[in-house]
Amino acid sequence: MNISHVIAAITLALLSTVSTVCAAQPGLKMNAQAQALFDQAQVLSSQGKMQEALARYSDAAKADPSSSVPLSNIAELFRQASEQAQGERQAKLRQQAESLVSQILQKFPDEPLAHEVQRKLRDNRPPPLHQGSPAAQAEMTLGETAFAQNKLDVALAHYERAAAIDPAYSMAWVYAGDCYYAQKKYAEAETRYRKGVEIEPLNSQGWRYLSDALAFQGKRGAAEDALFEGIAAQPSQVPNWIKLAQLRAAAGYPVTPLKLVRKSWGSLNPDDTAVVHLDEEYATKEKGRPADGAFWLMLATQQVLDLRAQKEGKADPATLAAEVARWRLGLKVVDEVTANGEPGLATPALKTMQMLNKDDELETALLLLDYREAWRPELESWKRDHPGGIRKFVDKYGVRP
Repeated sequence: MNISHVIAAITLALLSTVSTVCAAQPGLKMNAQAQALFDQAQVLSSQGKMQEALARYSDAAKADPSSSVPLSNIAELFRQASEQAQGERQAKLRQQAESLVSQILQKFPDEPLAHEVQRKLRDNRPPPLHQGSPAAQAEMTLGETAFAQNKLDVALAHYERAAAIDPAYSMAWVYAGDCYYAQKKYAEAETRYRKGVEIEPLNSQGWRYLSDALAFQGKRGAAEDALFEGIAAQPSQVPNWIKLAQLRAAAGYPVTPLKLVRKSWGSLNPDDTAVVHLDEEYATKEKGRPADGAFWLMLATQQVLDLRAQKEGKADPATLAAEVARWRLGLKVVDEVTANGEPGLATPALKTMQMLNKDDELETALLLLDYREAWRPELESWKRDHPGGIRKFVDKYGVRP
């Protein structure tokens, strides 16, 4: 899949849901001048004209500094470009994407496209969805260009041809649903979205759009059910959690973001020497918080040991089980530090995770709140063993990524 196709896909994801969240997220709105420039950028992006698209997105951002949408699209352009670059240019582009996403989320914590860009920066391993045949993808690209030009009938025809060419291609049905959603024909959109998720239940975006279509028809319970299905499909897609939180908040049941930010990691140099990266905040006892710093140091140190064990064929450090074990060791160190008279954890996210560990919910918490696609086999196993487990967890703890 080429760069323009991916950018168009993510942008369509935002556009198809923007009206449902604008009330809660003013940054998703644009004034008329910015919208016109943004529409031009969308067309250029769908045509693969990335430099021209970047210029138009930048113009749109200047025309309406209060909107996050053009900036999120610029961040996605940088991210995609970084994946095709090498060396210093790759690092620079990635840093630009990370910095811009960080700025957006500081101002607009629930900006959906920025969260998707951040997810892909953090873990760009795709879920096990069917990739359309070349002929089907060609039709999708033509549909995206037409959609960006608001030629919805033309776009729909291309999406339907893509679905006919490759019946296993669930995104063709989802994009067909977008054409009806954009016209506020929510029942028709629901039918297409539902077809998409029936073909591939792991299509997390499809569930989210289905939820939107259901919500606009006043089917709140069904809309919430669809969001739980989307979370089960891929827990790291934060927009599903954001929408669930909005539905629950409206009903008087808040769901609070955990805001877990990793402050350390371990790695091995080519010569097998260990590297432990620890956030400067915890570099010294005087500057940092002893319990928090001790936790992050242990987490990174154990990660290095796991990487060495992997080279010896003794362990796989990328599994959920390995991550849970590292967290338990880190939290055990926290207990030892506090037993010696030091203050306890200060970071709210770590305090929440400590509580969940004491409730024997650490594995579930990591799986749902800090998901990596490498954990897919363990996620599917957990879902089989815990039917309804995600809803139970949210009902009990009221927390989200």
